[in-house]
Amino acid sequence: MLKKKAGEVLRIAAPAVLESLVSVVIASIDTKMISSLGKGAISAVSFTTQPKLIFFSIFFALGTTVSMFVSQAYGKKDKEEANAYLITVLRLAVAISLGLGAALFFLARPVMVLCNRQSDTLEMSVTFFRILMAFSLFQAVSVILNAALRGIGRTGVTLVSNIAMGAVDIVVNYLLIEGHAGFPRLEVAGDAIATVMGSAAACAVSLAAILQGDGFLSLRGFFSCRRSAAEDMRRNIRVKAGNVIAENLFTRVGFLLSSIILSGLDSSETAVYHVGMILLNYSFAFGDGIQSAVVALTGRSMGAARYDELRAYLRICEVIGMVCSLCLSVLYVAGSGWFFSQFFTQAQDIRTGFATSCIAAVLTFLQIIRIVHIGGMRGMGEVQDPRRIATLCVFILNPACSVLFTAVFPFGIWGIWAASVVTQAVWFIMGTVKCRKHLAGMGT
Repeated sequence: MLKKKAGEVLRIAAPAVLESLVSVVIASIDTKMISSLGKGAISAVSFTTQPKLIFFSIFFALGTTVSMFVSQAYGKKDKEEANAYLITVLRLAVAISLGLGAALFFLARPVMVLCNRQSDTLEMSVTFFRILMAFSLFQAVSVILNAALRGIGRTGVTLVSNIAMGAVDIVVNYLLIEGHAGFPRLEVAGDAIATVMGSAAACAVSLAAILQGDGFLSLRGFFSCRRSAAEDMRRNIRVKAGNVIAENLFTRVGFLLSSIILSGLDSSETAVYHVGMILLNYSFAFGDGIQSAVVALTGRSMGAARYDELRAYLRICEVIGMVCSLCLSVLYVAGSGWFFSQFFTQAQDIRTGFATSCIAAVLTFLQIIRIVHIGGMRGMGEVQDPRRIATLCVFILNPACSVLFTAVFPFGIWGIWAASVVTQAVWFIMGTVKCRKHLAGMGT
């Protein structure tokens, strides 16, 4: 029985991990391609990351909510409930992306003035951010549709969606960043256009999968004014999505504050840091992929009131997470020289990269297991504790430690890394304790 459950976890987790890895690999290739324009271009694009993620955190939160509701409805075999939640949230996402995306298009400069204090990279940041906001609808819709597909375990489709996004992004990057095959040299703007076109491709794949799928998920009635969710559904969405949105926003604002502190350092230091963060993005990809299985399977077990099965799925995911953490940590340290030499040529940068890889190896275990535990709580329907923990750790603790270790104690870029270690350690401990508490409160 345990072997069967492990196989089910891997059936969902493996494509989800690959999907997340594709995103990180694409980001790595993207950084590599933009690095041909110099360190300034790397920093310029990187400084758009936090405001961009604050914006998209709304849709990630709505996607998490959809995945929770759809997985529980799938456990109950209630197709009508699943689609009512999907359509209601998708309508909300479309409205927000159109309204807020338009506003941020016009406010791109003041936003980036706040987020990027490096005068030599500001204009490039503004250009990149403005293009992304103008066409944010594609990614917003893709996030919601893929979340619903993950909720019923169709992670193979979301993998194909991400592969399509990556393929289009790389090809258009090649054509537009430096100007090949007769296309104009658009530099950072070309990178932004490639990102938008990749999102459009991903959206098209996900939409086609639902429209031509097995029938459990459907968008029938999306444009009908007569089809609206019942009041209890709308209340559930407000409560659950509200907590997850608050969690994501506090998390992203916390990371933004740390990014603003980081932008006060020299661009040569921040370039190595941003490349080092790619390693943690790989770690997150594994954790996020495993979390897809955790949310889908614990949510399904919760909906069917099979609590022993829920515990078994969570234990299996913890073990998988530990194994992945160990393998990644060894790989980061052993392959550090090769990895950083792909982005930098100076020996000092590569030596700094090795120290960065060692820190990333320590953070990997804390990050992956913490993500699994938070996913377990979400699968159980618990959203308040993840929000409280994220608010404390990322919105308060991480910026405070960043200021402490860079301004009070002038450790420079290593102060930023020290703040990350403290934050992830506290986040890991609190997440583990709360997850165990919720498991203990369940029946059999």
